[in-house]
Amino acid sequence: MLVPALREVRESQAALADRFKADLAVTPSGEYREILERRVGDARGHVYVIDERLAALKPRRLVQNVLGNAWDITRQAVRLPLDAAMFAPGALLRSQQGKATEQRLLKNVEEEYAATAFAVAICRAAERIAQEAEDPATEELLSAIRREGEETLEELAGCLEQQAEAAVMAAEAAVASEGVGVGGATQTVRDWSTWLRETAVRMPGVDRLQGVPDGALIAEDALPITDYRRLSARMILDRLPQLSQTELATVGAYERSHAARPAVLARIADLLGPEPWPGYDGMNAGDIRKRLADAGEGLTRRVLEYERRHQARSTILAAAERVHA
Repeated sequence: MLVPALREVRESQAALADRFKADLAVTPSGEYREILERRVGDARGHVYVIDERLAALKPRRLVQNVLGNAWDITRQAVRLPLDAAMFAPGALLRSQQGKATEQRLLKNVEEEYAATAFAVAICRAAERIAQEAEDPATEELLSAIRREGEETLEELAGCLEQQAEAAVMAAEAAVASEGVGVGGATQTVRDWSTWLRETAVRMPGVDRLQGVPDGALIAEDALPITDYRRLSARMILDRLPQLSQTELATVGAYERSHAARPAVLARIADLLGPEPWPGYDGMNAGDIRKRLADAGEGLTRRVLEYERRHQARSTILAAAERVHA
């Protein structure tokens, strides 16, 4: 299964490059555009090195055909979500004249996050297959691609917050001008936390796209929760708040393709969303408290909301509440 798995990773990386390139056409200069430019090059580089690895493996035609037919079952499961995640670049460009509005840029970041999360899930599954195949060279290659994908997710999470705030400011400006009436203002201008929560519901990709990546490719011992299948739904629910966003995405994909328990999936959907800042999940409580010492009101509020929904560490909550007060 290793060769078709590599091809699936290649396809997802090529689609990411197309997705980012399409969005570049309507993105103004700045940090967000620089991220897209860099990640277009990364995705294209991944396609190149995967092609080199595929050429080195040189699968026999008979084996390739037999396993390729079996892999079609998985391909059928992931093809439609992949198309949905990557969007149609041609349609995107035709629908936008010149630079995109703040609302359109926000939507673009959401789509990019979903597509990247999907690509990371596919790569994680292929990495596990390489490990089982005892192919350390391919495993190392896929591990590097996965790590870069996770870094991209962190960058896009920061962009999501910035674009959501910019979209809110643009909506407020529209209300201040003559274009929006009182009734429209109620729908257009919303509290920052409410806006961010609504956008977070639609990401990352495993929550929006059905069948990512059909979960059957994720081994149970690759899950961040030990003895997952032996645990009751209540025991799993108790452990979910301790997981990072990437780990929640993995558990969600696995759960959806196996037991698909509504309570577990609903809780994962509630916990999925952008971190207060990129890398938050990997920081210890002491480092977070140090960061809070210089944090503004908006960032402190996001820490409070996120921490209360997740680990609810008392030291962090106390520090955030003191700053917020």
